[in-house]
Amino acid sequence: MKHIITLQLDESIENRLSEFMNQDRISHFYAIYDLERLREKSRAWVALTRNNIAGYMIEFDERISYMRGNKECAFSLLRNSRITLPLFNIEPQHLSAVNKLYKIAEPADRMTKGQITTFTPMKTTSESFKPFRGHSVQELKKEHAQALASLLDADRQTTLDLLKGYAFGIFKGDKLVSFAASPDILEDLAIIRGVYTELSERNKGYSTSVCSALVEKLLKQGKEVFLYVSRDNPAAIKVYKKIGFSETGHIFLGFKAQKRIGKVT
Repeated sequence: MKHIITLQLDESIENRLSEFMNQDRISHFYAIYDLERLREKSRAWVALTRNNIAGYMIEFDERISYMRGNKECAFSLLRNSRITLPLFNIEPQHLSAVNKLYKIAEPADRMTKGQITTFTPMKTTSESFKPFRGHSVQELKKEHAQALASLLDADRQTTLDLLKGYAFGIFKGDKLVSFAASPDILEDLAIIRGVYTELSERNKGYSTSVCSALVEKLLKQGKEVFLYVSRDNPAAIKVYKKIGFSETGHIFLGFKAQKRIGKVT
């Protein structure tokens, strides 16, 4: 621990952090995205050991905390946080440090059986993609925000955020019943999220169809496509494998937590 120092991100180490993250863009996707596209909402710290980058922590919108890097740097990074009720996205080796400073409250995904959601990222490429076109799918735009809000039971701003990239859905009459989106896109990489089908319409292949249409669109744009999926959601994993997704080998933990009262040293 005595060899680790943490610094708030500035121009003097920004290029080095960028090189560190670009070694594995899937692992660092959201950190790269937030620093490139949403810098005004992001705060970042870098951990150095013997002048080499050992890890980093990024806080987005004073709500979400991403941490990557060596186990030994986690505690030092966490002590810089000012968020009382963060939503964490960390690697498994960081959990012991988080537990010293925070009490885990609930999982990131509501289907999770325990307090922590274990995410297994999966990806596909133009070579592995196997589209399924079993239903009529429509590309969604901003004018579909209200229909999406009704499907997800979400506010209008949340749905507009989901529709800022590419999105596809299936309608029954005027009602949107299935949906998939990729609102966060880098030059070479896109993540799928927001996949949802109305409970009464499941097991009909709708999610497979909307995801196929979305992936096809993204691949035509030259993107590598990936997503996060909870290990406690075998139905979703089955859908993604069906259309050519495979596990990347990464494991991330997601959960909401509450900072413990008092000083921990």
